[in-house]
Amino acid sequence: MPTILTAKQVAENALKTIGAFPNTQTQADAGDLRTTLMWLEMILNTFSGYRPVASMWRTIDIPVEEGIGDYLLSDYDDDAGTQHVFSVSMVDQMGNVDPLEIVYESKALEENLVNVSTPSRAMATRTVDPVLRVFPAPAAQHVQAGKVFRVRIQTFHTKIESQGNGDTELLLRPSWYLWLTKKLSYEIGGGPVRRLPDYELKRFEMDADKLENLLLSRDGKGSSPSPPVTEPMAGS
Repeated sequence: MPTILTAKQVAENALKTIGAFPNTQTQADAGDLRTTLMWLEMILNTFSGYRPVASMWRTIDIPVEEGIGDYLLSDYDDDAGTQHVFSVSMVDQMGNVDPLEIVYESKALEENLVNVSTPSRAMATRTVDPVLRVFPAPAAQHVQAGKVFRVRIQTFHTKIESQGNGDTELLLRPSWYLWLTKKLSYEIGGGPVRRLPDYELKRFEMDADKLENLLLSRDGKGSSPSPPVTEPMAGS
């Protein structure tokens, strides 16, 4: 088994890398550690915003409600919240699955919100507290059949606190620890903890970018499809 690092250990490694936690000290400065853990969480949440991360995948079931097309995802997901919705299906008690088409947020504006029938399309709002919207809204027979919306999501990383879960394992494969240490060193070395010379920051940035490209080229093979975007890309 590889060494499994906690959030606190990665943060301490980054502090050592920028010279803010010398070997002569037995523990990092409490304020520096809190700041570093905050930046660590932000990096991971940005990372999960553009890349599928298997350890942050969840499947949640939402009971259908007659005539209701909007469902607040925070009522059904966990403390990490919802970053992306990968897929939505309507599933009956026999396990029969009817996939719904994922549509863009702008396309959802064209939908008839009062139409009640068999849901065939869905989207998730890109808000702090995302809402799953299905079109058309479910009818009475779907409720009577005990159907649920089965939603595959990617979460954010759970909140990291220096007092509490800072000592728990990160939701990240060990192959990414070095990248995360370099990336974190770059971020906290740019002012939040220390103000390093530009040439040192550039080295951390280049190291992190190189590691990310190498790891993505390998870890990306055979991974789940990327999360849906909310708007078509320019020129598409």
